[in-house]
Amino acid sequence: MPGVKPNGSAGQARIRVYPTALATKRSAKGCKGATVRRKRPKRSPCRLAALVGSLLVATAAGPVASEYDSKARTISVVGTGEVSVTPDLALLSVAVETTARTAEEATRTNAQKSTQVLEAIRQRLGEDDSVKTTRYTLQPQYAARKPGSSGPPEITGYVAVNELLAECHDISRVGSLLDAAFDAGANRMSRLNFVVEDRNPHVRAALAVAGAEARAQAESIAAALGVGLGQVLTASTSAPQRPVPQFNRGPTMMRVEAASTPVEPGEIKVTATLYVTYRIP
Repeated sequence: MPGVKPNGSAGQARIRVYPTALATKRSAKGCKGATVRRKRPKRSPCRLAALVGSLLVATAAGPVASEYDSKARTISVVGTGEVSVTPDLALLSVAVETTARTAEEATRTNAQKSTQVLEAIRQRLGEDDSVKTTRYTLQPQYAARKPGSSGPPEITGYVAVNELLAECHDISRVGSLLDAAFDAGANRMSRLNFVVEDRNPHVRAALAVAGAEARAQAESIAAALGVGLGQVLTASTSAPQRPVPQFNRGPTMMRVEAASTPVEPGEIKVTATLYVTYRIP
């Protein structure tokens, strides 16, 4: 306070108490009856202006870049490539079907014939080939219902079916495999497909052809329009089409050939499609 000196000592500076620095509502450690409050630092007007300016610049940069990309002139083309491949794997599916009065007899007879067919196929397969059962069913046979009859249908017998799938890498053996399987007791043929075991190299070759075709199309379009052809902006491909089976028989087809069965697999077409977008500089 003006005119008052602490402790009565002359020449000492006066002590001024600021209301924002002390408060008597709480007690703080080391200062009983008073709490010291720190002042928050004031933001510099220059720093605040710089921060706001940087935010404005960052916000404006996004729409500008997007607008630039959307206005870019482009040429979009679709290239298709196709390569012919000789199949290296045959998938042969045959079945043994037996019918008997009882389920036990049908399964027993089927097991005997299936064992004979399996052994005949194994004798003609190579080291890398295989044969396995893919489906086995046992179903009852019913008598035809008479008009006006009631109650459950009468079971007249049972049908057992054991379907086998053989994978053979030597295409030249397929004919003898067919003959051996049917001679041993197989009486149904489901399918005979010729495929390529590893398609990836052939798919890449087809993509290379598709890429060259797409480039040629884009160059022709650019020349016709009198513009240049810039860099590739986007490129995508669809899933390559699977080859169509070269030979397929219905599931109830019976073998009737008496001579050795001739088999000619032919070639498989592997195709790929490439979608490319070029920039016009």
